[in-house]
Amino acid sequence: MRRDLILVLALMLLPSGAALAEDTGFYAGGDVGNSTEHFNGSTFGVNADNGGYKVAVGLRPLPVLAAELDYVGFGRASAGVNFADTYGVSASALAFLPLPIVDVYGRLGVMEWRTDANSPGFSFHRTGSDLTYGVGAGAHWGAFAARLEYERFQVAGASTMQLATAGITYTIGWPF
Repeated sequence: MRRDLILVLALMLLPSGAALAEDTGFYAGGDVGNSTEHFNGSTFGVNADNGGYKVAVGLRPLPVLAAELDYVGFGRASAGVNFADTYGVSASALAFLPLPIVDVYGRLGVMEWRTDANSPGFSFHRTGSDLTYGVGAGAHWGAFAARLEYERFQVAGASTMQLATAGITYTIGWPF
C-alpha cells in the first residue's frame, strides 16, 4: 500500500517537472493592475487606489527557482493639490511549488524606491531600500506565460504599498 502511494505521487510529479522545464531560461514580461498606496499623515498624508505596473526580466535556472529584476511604478497618490509618485527597482528570488499545470510561487526581495512628493510651493524626495514579498500563480504555453500576482512593499513613510497585477512573460530559453 505504501509503495503504491509513493509510486502514484512520483507519477503525479513527473508531468509537472516536464511541463515546468519548458519555462526555464531567461524571460521578460510585464504586469499591470491595481496599486494601493497610503502614506502616513505625519509624512505627507496622500492616498491612492489606482493603476500600477511592473516590467520584469528574470532567469529561471531550475523549474523551482528564479531570480527577477523589476521596474515598478505605483501611479500617483494624491489628496487635493498634494501628490506623490513612487517607483523603484526590485530584485527578488522566486520559489515555485512543483505542481502540474500551474505555477504557484512565493517571492522575497528588496526594492530600491524613490518617492517624489509635491504640493504648491513645497516638494521633497525620499529614497530607500526595503523588503518586498508576495505570492503568485500562473500557467504557460510554450514560451508564453500568464500570471497573477500580489506583492507588498515596505516603503518608509507609507502604511500600505501594494500591487495586485496580471501579466505575461516570454521565455527566451538558454542561448547556449
